[in-house]
Amino acid sequence: MRLKFIRRIFTSIHELSRNFLSIVDFLSWFLFDPSKFKKIKTNEINRILVVLINQEKGNVGGDFITLGVVNYFKKIYPNVKISFLSDYSTIKIFKNIQDIEFIKYKDKKLLKNLKNNNFKAALFFNFGPTKISDFLFIPYRVSFSPLSLGSFKKFYRNFFLTRKVYNKMDSHMIDLRFKMFEALGFKFKEKKPFLEFTEQEEKNADDFIRKNKIKKFIILHPGGKYVAESYKAGKWPPHLWNFERYAQVADHFLAKGYKIIITGSKDEEILAKEIIKYSKEKNKIISACGKLSIKEVGTLLKKTSLLIATDTAIVHIAYQDPINAKIVELMGPSLPEVVGAWPLNSPRHKILVDKGPCCRSMRKLPFKDNYNCLKNIKVEQVIKAGEELL
Repeated sequence: MRLKFIRRIFTSIHELSRNFLSIVDFLSWFLFDPSKFKKIKTNEINRILVVLINQEKGNVGGDFITLGVVNYFKKIYPNVKISFLSDYSTIKIFKNIQDIEFIKYKDKKLLKNLKNNNFKAALFFNFGPTKISDFLFIPYRVSFSPLSLGSFKKFYRNFFLTRKVYNKMDSHMIDLRFKMFEALGFKFKEKKPFLEFTEQEEKNADDFIRKNKIKKFIILHPGGKYVAESYKAGKWPPHLWNFERYAQVADHFLAKGYKIIITGSKDEEILAKEIIKYSKEKNKIISACGKLSIKEVGTLLKKTSLLIATDTAIVHIAYQDPINAKIVELMGPSLPEVVGAWPLNSPRHKILVDKGPCCRSMRKLPFKDNYNCLKNIKVEQVIKAGEELL
């Protein structure tokens, strides 16, 4: 009990620290960056550069949110050309996107070539190894105050911004991205991010359904960032729900006439095997791990009756148009108001939160004691939430 209390106190301090540093970062810019005095002429902005250079494992969910918001922006403002400056892995995940130019970042030498592209504005989501001062050739530069404690160490590179969006712990990732465009003077009556899929991606998902003789089905997505990697190393990932419980939920809906599809990457096949091992109806659960790309899973989500998943990229794909999947989302360390299935008040979503000691800790890597951050979410809760949505 003492350890749980200490962990809760630490989490509260951690959250307060993030908010405090975001305020300090924003005020530092507001008080000392003269770039803010530049008047933005929105009607002159005809070309925008989105800087999304991921490092290490990236942020796939955040990237697809950014893409969805950009797609909607393009729909409302079709005369503004959008280009992404991104790393190779991000471009590879996106692939086959119409009306958006993708520029592969290699090193800072590339930035010299961008000077001839006549960008009027730049939105900075992930800097990678760059800094704002590398883009002074672009008239308007917009970013946001970071909530990461590590980012504050490099707050100096966030100067030279024409506008900075104040970010706080209750700002949803969707809203933050729209605010970036709004900082340039663009207006939105609605906020409806959407994704587009190619005919081939649609066909591959349909072929998978046909090959496995599936009619109505429910998707389980147990994986996510670091989950399979940590589990293989013998650690319990903070975002992993118990395999036995997934299996019990699967068996319940199998008895209702649904097929169960488990999605994930090739590395996450180990998670699917564990769930199947505990199921009473092993032969009726189908693993799609490694068999479909993330965008092909997106097209599969358009046809599913329900998605059951933890806070992971798949959820951020599932709630966007034209998918609009029904979602039961399981949360432990995550902040629902920041990364929950959007919009948070949608009747198509049920967010179940484990309010135990690592609630809101934003933890990705396992605790030393392998604490299970989702253990307080019961099978009955997930089944009830799923039944209500169905």
